[in-house]
Amino acid sequence: MAGSLSADIGGTFTDLVLLDEEGNIHVEKTSSTPDDFKLGVLTGVDKVLHTARTEVGNGLSLAELDYFVHGATVVLNALLQRKLPKTALVTTRGFRDVLEIMRTNNPRMYDLKWIKPKPLIPRHLRFEVTERVRHTGEVVHPLDEADARAVARQIKERDILAVAVCFLHAYANPEHERRFRDIFLEEHPNAMVTISSDVASELREFERSSTVSINASTIPIITSYLDGLSRELKKRGLKRDLFVMQSNGGIITAQTAQTLPVRTVMSGPSAGVVGAQFIANQIDLANVATIDMGGTSSDMGVISDGLARTVDESSVEGLPIMAPMIEVLSIGAGGGSIAWLDAGGALRVGPQSAGAMPGPVCYGRGGVEPTVSDACVMLNRLNPDYFLGGEMTLDHDGAERAVREKIAEPLGMNVMDAADGIIRVVTANMAKAIRSILIARGYDPREFVLMAFGGAGGMVAGDLLRIGDVSKVVVPNNPGAVSAIGMLATDFRHDFAQSNIQAFSDVDWADVKDILFSLRDKGIERLGREGVVEADVHTEYVLDLRYIGQDYYLRVYVDIDNLTSDGIQADFNKLHEETYGFANPEFAVEMVNARVFSTGRMQRPKLPELSPRAGADGPLARKARRSLYFDGKNIDTDIYDVTALKADDMIVGPAVIEDPRSTIVIMPDQKAAVDQYRNLVIEPAG
Repeated sequence: MAGSLSADIGGTFTDLVLLDEEGNIHVEKTSSTPDDFKLGVLTGVDKVLHTARTEVGNGLSLAELDYFVHGATVVLNALLQRKLPKTALVTTRGFRDVLEIMRTNNPRMYDLKWIKPKPLIPRHLRFEVTERVRHTGEVVHPLDEADARAVARQIKERDILAVAVCFLHAYANPEHERRFRDIFLEEHPNAMVTISSDVASELREFERSSTVSINASTIPIITSYLDGLSRELKKRGLKRDLFVMQSNGGIITAQTAQTLPVRTVMSGPSAGVVGAQFIANQIDLANVATIDMGGTSSDMGVISDGLARTVDESSVEGLPIMAPMIEVLSIGAGGGSIAWLDAGGALRVGPQSAGAMPGPVCYGRGGVEPTVSDACVMLNRLNPDYFLGGEMTLDHDGAERAVREKIAEPLGMNVMDAADGIIRVVTANMAKAIRSILIARGYDPREFVLMAFGGAGGMVAGDLLRIGDVSKVVVPNNPGAVSAIGMLATDFRHDFAQSNIQAFSDVDWADVKDILFSLRDKGIERLGREGVVEADVHTEYVLDLRYIGQDYYLRVYVDIDNLTSDGIQADFNKLHEETYGFANPEFAVEMVNARVFSTGRMQRPKLPELSPRAGADGPLARKARRSLYFDGKNIDTDIYDVTALKADDMIVGPAVIEDPRSTIVIMPDQKAAVDQYRNLVIEPAG
């Protein structure tokens, strides 16, 4: 293995991780460039290659890399901002308004003023075609090809290039969608057509329509971005294809991402959970709640029994996405989150963020609103002269002025207490979110370890331990780069599904096996196109099951060589009991979907190990001391350099561990142990 490189774009900073041929990990951080994200990536690539040459004397060039994995955020940003190209949706006649009708339930039960989000594609860009298929796949009305051509010409006349097609029950029989696509491209060969049976071959008409609409509308955006980035990387010498992180925790080629951008919506946050899972497995932690605190948001995930929790459906801004992804709960709580006073005079933090530009006031880029980072500068948690290893000097006076004028004076309180209040509010928001993602899924937080990472995670790790329900907090080595490390610790992956609704009493298991094998073959074929040989493909088989009469289902992993009603139903009942607290073996069960997860294994990075402190090393020496504000008073605090740490070192709080890319704060009533990978395990001192 020659080496590999990953890039993770955050709201404020972009992180790069280079794994060289000797197994050394090199990390760099550079400012994100929201106007053109690829500029920040390219700057970071140059920096990390230079760092590698400096640290080991001879670095890799892009031409020598085995692969470059990128966390694509352009799809999520486009959806959040609704900056999408003009897109058409073609449906079965009579189903033009599925996107408008949505679901009748109100997700905010007591909010009488709640308004449904606007449909992604407006009504004047939604078209109908005569055709009809039953849920069994039986054709009721053949596709009217003259009607199809007329619609294609209308769309072409309106100069629309992005087109989504979602015919009723196409998951059961996709032939009409495929034929329509062929006809459409005959009439409009430059169009980019997405059919629902290629993106979400499952029942639920609204969710399927939403998913294919999101995919179609973001193809031009991700294509433009990845083409531009790939061109620039090739100019710099990259010979291999660019790979992209998926929401499900696997990677795909940039070419595949350009046809299935909906699979990359939660690319960056998912990579953080994958990186945490990789680290947790290294240090034998089975149950971990993760919190990735960056500049704009904090993303929470769950690792149970060593595996990241995944879901088959999620949503962004009220828009359903029917695609497997690692479950991530995001809240507006980052280093750049703005502190403000509501109408009642209560202190709030977020979800508004200062972003990368202008950023917090302390960045000196024109920001005027106080943020979490400004509060940390005020409390002396952040060293103004050592931010990004000294590359950037923080404006302490500006931060103090913003906190005093916008928070302290209106509340009639001491400016230091106001800064401390900002930290208390943002960490309370985070602790509440951690509890909700665990308890709502049936987990006991006391059985979980919290892993805090991201550029700002270490600054509030001790605060979260104080107010959370977990027994300890782990802050990984290179916490700001865990997402980028996760991109190097993952595999090629493709997920396939086929709806097949049958009561267990009617199931022909030979037919089910045939469906699963056909999905497996799709995975082998697609991974083969990405360079994975069949011998390296790992396949998992899943059935979505429910009691007859239920609306939603549970995912049950099955043994393809031992498909029996009794055994699978017993597994389902057990899972139902664990998930909902009850099960009824007398109830009839039905199958909803068959799924296959196809994985092509990649080589994992090997984390460097530290040796314990030897006699010649002497005791752990502090780098400096400075006064930090804890619990209403200033306390002289030991400051340590992360590079001085050895395995088995014990640090008693209060203390600060400084890294060029992150800062870790240990509270006065806490202690931290250093493990062999330079992870910090923080626990109560008592």
